[in-house]
Amino acid sequence: MKKKEDAPKKGAPAWMTTFSDMVTLLMVFFIMILSYSTIELEKFKGAVSSMKGALGILDNMRNTITNEIQTSNQGRQDLKEQVEKKFGKLKELMANEEMASQIALEMDGTGIHIRLGDNILFDPGKAELKPAAFPILKAVAEVVKDDFKQIFVEGHTDNVPIHTAKYPSNWELSAARALSVVRYLHYVQGIDASRLAAVGYGEYRPLVPNTTPENRAKNRRVEIYIRFNE
Repeated sequence: MKKKEDAPKKGAPAWMTTFSDMVTLLMVFFIMILSYSTIELEKFKGAVSSMKGALGILDNMRNTITNEIQTSNQGRQDLKEQVEKKFGKLKELMANEEMASQIALEMDGTGIHIRLGDNILFDPGKAELKPAAFPILKAVAEVVKDDFKQIFVEGHTDNVPIHTAKYPSNWELSAARALSVVRYLHYVQGIDASRLAAVGYGEYRPLVPNTTPENRAKNRRVEIYIRFNE
């Protein structure tokens, strides 16, 4: 007689328990990976938003800088036209003077340089303005009185020494001549004193070497630099 077979055990096989644990662990693992990906995505979105904001600020800054550059260029163009206009008027006035050959005019981007021979303005060894100087300085004042930033007046001499009780050296003489021009522009022509400056260079900034009488005459001069508003 055959032995009766054992009846099958109820419930899941034992291997299913191990399999279920493994599947559960895999599920947890993938959930963790997904959660990290979500976090990184949020960080990335945040970074993108910050970058957009920064780029917006940079765009605004670029537009502001561009506008400022355009405004500055327009201002410089207006200044150039203004200086050219005044330069032309001053040149026309100077051309009518009897000693125009001893007057030199130069223009740069910010103002006008006027070079006057000393014998137009002064007698030798003196710093008092001659009557012939008044029309010239008046013409300068009329052109620049209303619209300029500052006027610098420089006195220059040749290298011939001067020794007098009033002027011990060329420094004192050149400074006194520059001051005479400044005083005239202020007291007679009414130019604001805070915009005037005088300096004496003596013999130390010659235009040409002091080797001939003609060169020394060129070095004896007064230079006026008119700086217009920027």
